[in-house]
Amino acid sequence: MVIPMKKSKDLIENFILFVILLVLIQTFVEDLAVLLGWSWSVRKALIFSGFGFDLFFSIEFITRYFNSLRKGKALKYMLQERGWVDLIASLPLLFLSSGPGVIALLQGTAFMSAAGMLNILKVVKTVRIARILRLLRLLKVFKKIKFVNSVMAQRHLTRIITTVISSFVIALTAASFILAFVPVSDIEQDFVEKHSVMAATAERLYENGNSGLLKEFDAYSSVLIMRTSEGTVYSRYDNDFYTQWFGPSDYGYVRSGDLELFYSLKPLYATESKNNLLIFVAILSMLIILMVAYTPHFALTVTDPVNIMVNGMSDSSYNLEVLIPENLQEDGIYKLARQYNEEYLPMKARNNDAPGQGGGLALKVDNIEDLFK
Repeated sequence: MVIPMKKSKDLIENFILFVILLVLIQTFVEDLAVLLGWSWSVRKALIFSGFGFDLFFSIEFITRYFNSLRKGKALKYMLQERGWVDLIASLPLLFLSSGPGVIALLQGTAFMSAAGMLNILKVVKTVRIARILRLLRLLKVFKKIKFVNSVMAQRHLTRIITTVISSFVIALTAASFILAFVPVSDIEQDFVEKHSVMAATAERLYENGNSGLLKEFDAYSSVLIMRTSEGTVYSRYDNDFYTQWFGPSDYGYVRSGDLELFYSLKPLYATESKNNLLIFVAILSMLIILMVAYTPHFALTVTDPVNIMVNGMSDSSYNLEVLIPENLQEDGIYKLARQYNEEYLPMKARNNDAPGQGGGLALKVDNIEDLFK
């Protein structure tokens, strides 16, 4: 009965690892779609898929947490098993980013006012940075890859990567959150103010009977539609184009008197997606560099010397010396290795060569307890 349960658990874990790889691809592609201006139907599908992944990982976190709580290991899961990463990369994204986005789409919510748009962008900008923490879940994949035959090396690598990447992301999130409440001019504010000025200018032109001059706004690619109580007085594209390439969340508007100016939020989203992709690629590069550069270094300078000494003390026929690099002779591990090479191995050889020993190792721990002091 134990074997089927173990196989079932392994199957579930492997499925979760597969979903982790999918969500990382989805995260990258969703920002890429915004940056490259893909059609609304594709971007909408990516928004719904992002919501599905957030929901899946939220359920997974809740299941893992309550399962560990039932076993009295909730604190161990949250701290030692990086449950806090599972938490940050699931529930906040579901409730503050993808969830509200999907609800707005289902309700057909459209056209954000200037104030509403700024508030939403600031919240989403802060929360979406946490999506990058999903890269840390790749460590669950790496644990399945026997790139280093050492539990200690894997543990140290995991701790270092988690510390470096989480510190970077938390610092970005904190800085973004603080700056959201600092009354300074930013890209979003300047963007809204620019269109507010345009709306006021367009209203004056319209009221003065100069409607023909509204076509001059063609020079500003973000201006889409101008509408008054009498109807639409300017539109950059036809309705079919808007349907194909713009979603409800792609519009913002400002009002000046009776004139409403609808403008594209895509430039703001594209800037944010570009930043997200740069952060994503930077952290992925950091992770790969740490994997490629630090893992072999740790194996050669720590785990390999330790394994040689352990084998030498447990196997009477094992006489391999630890190779001590000249530039690392003062490291504690190599000071220990020098004593192993110069004192323990000769004593072990003499003991094995002693008459009546039969080649077996007669040394006991009590005989060498002071050797490495």
